[in-house]
Amino acid sequence: MNPQAKPLHFRGAPLRLTATSVELGQVPKSGFAFFPGAAPLPLRVRTIRETNPSVTQLSFRLPKTTSPGRYDGKVELGGCEMPIRIEVHARPQMRFYPPWLSLEAHPGERLEINVSAVNQGNVKVPIERRSTFCLLEPRGVDVAIYHALTEEPPPNQRRLDRAAEGIAESHGGLVRATVREGAGDLAPGEFRELLVELHFSDRVKPRRTYYGAWFLGESGLGIQVEGTQPPEGI
Repeated sequence: MNPQAKPLHFRGAPLRLTATSVELGQVPKSGFAFFPGAAPLPLRVRTIRETNPSVTQLSFRLPKTTSPGRYDGKVELGGCEMPIRIEVHARPQMRFYPPWLSLEAHPGERLEINVSAVNQGNVKVPIERRSTFCLLEPRGVDVAIYHALTEEPPPNQRRLDRAAEGIAESHGGLVRATVREGAGDLAPGEFRELLVELHFSDRVKPRRTYYGAWFLGESGLGIQVEGTQPPEGI
């Protein structure tokens, strides 16, 4: 290993960041990485011998809430130290408790749900006060396209129009979600309880099952909805 070689460039999102090099030669199978503000981190070293020349792959783990950005550090291998550059990528990730909801709703109904969210990524996630998501019957799109392609449409209708009508028939409409308690940015590592009102569309049909997902950032809370008859007088 040449300690005067150019700095290794580690890239990735927490948990594991990786660098590769063809210049290190024979190195120990382990060492340490030094990240600003952290205790020495175990460094895993692997040689990929199937390549020519052989490639050394090095990696280490960072806490999953480490902020994205570029950092300078060093690694220690076999008693030698060399500088490294570290590029931490964004890793948005949310977890919901419960992770799945099964509800009953009639056309136009408003329901309140309690759900907890924890930000397990390394960037803040905005919890918008108002948002929307769709409901669809399972395989509704697939069935609509199948019928459009396998059945002869009327003379005045195109297959594309027939598929669109089938998809619309399986659509349970938009659900309007309003966060009554807990709106605002959720910081990495933060846990919050949410009170959410769901306002269902008049397109929800009794005795039909729909599926959808309410998204925060890039993570979704899965929701199954059983359509019911509206109470008398509504």
